[in-house]
Amino acid sequence: MLELIAEKMEECERPGLQIEPKLTTEHRGETDRAFEASTSPYDTAAVANSSITALQAKGLLTPLNDLVEKYRDEYAIEDSMLIRFGEDVMAVAFMANAQHLFFREDLFEQHGLAVPTTYDELLAAAEKLESAEEIEYPFGAAFKSGWELGNEFVDIYLARGGDLFDPATGEAAFDNEDGLATLELMESLMGHMSPNALGMDFGAVRQQLQQGQIAMAFLWGDQAASMDKPEESRVVDKIAFAPAPSLEPGGPVATTFWWDGFVIPKNLDGDPDLTFRVVMEALRPEVVEEHNEATLWLRSNYQPGRYAQAIIDSVEAGAPPYPMVPQAELAHAALGDNIGDFLAGKESAEQSLADAARTYRRSAVDAGYLQP
Repeated sequence: MLELIAEKMEECERPGLQIEPKLTTEHRGETDRAFEASTSPYDTAAVANSSITALQAKGLLTPLNDLVEKYRDEYAIEDSMLIRFGEDVMAVAFMANAQHLFFREDLFEQHGLAVPTTYDELLAAAEKLESAEEIEYPFGAAFKSGWELGNEFVDIYLARGGDLFDPATGEAAFDNEDGLATLELMESLMGHMSPNALGMDFGAVRQQLQQGQIAMAFLWGDQAASMDKPEESRVVDKIAFAPAPSLEPGGPVATTFWWDGFVIPKNLDGDPDLTFRVVMEALRPEVVEEHNEATLWLRSNYQPGRYAQAIIDSVEAGAPPYPMVPQAELAHAALGDNIGDFLAGKESAEQSLADAARTYRRSAVDAGYLQP
């Protein structure tokens, strides 16, 4: 999706204006460092629910209220696109997203499987697909140590009704029975995944599914269209999409609802007006009309198609928005950096959660959210 936005930005080039997008999997860390420097090397950056919180808390973003009002009519800017903290518009969002279930419809029909709606049903389907000769492994998910692994924990843990931190004290709140149950479920899922699961990010899992190596995966909704691209997929027209599973029948689905958008740094060494216009040129209603199936656009002229329906269904089935508070991101990071030791068989689940809680506390103290 960001590739499309970058292409539309590049179309704004003219004499005296050069557009140089940078697409990288390390964008989170690079954005933080750039926006904290004396001058940012980037005029704008893509952010989401979690990555905006620390930037906003540190006062590193330019409020966009005046620019929004100045160009509201020219670019048909809609209120649904505006991300606010209090009265300040701090980001312009262009899409909604959520992880959900991608599955091989042909294999499900061949093996007489119903679409899983709970984790128990998913594990039962994976068990039955272990003997399927067409695939190498039944299931895939991004369990790479770091952000992705923490994200999988957060999705399941929040569906259990857990809090990542105590809202009254700010202390870690995931080192408990719900946290242990979450790790046990993740361990069960790993039993049906590649032995290299702890090294696989979202891109690797997507490729597994596209190349016919797995039958099911948890992936981001905006990756759905890539399953039907013949230049990169061997399973064109074979992949179907469903809401994320719940932990129990009728319970909330184990995923979170996200938005993606653009911010402008306060340390910009350039013209924020020009930067804003380049961003908005890439997000015009005409772009949505021309590329309607690319994602779930946050514009009123967007028409939901088959690639976005599972995102919508997941939200309607109870997927909460990812918490837009910096402590949640600190907990997320601490979990992603520590729970892999349990999943790799190096230590107990209790020890991994205790390690994550200590890591969270250190980070929260350093950030000024907790007292030493």
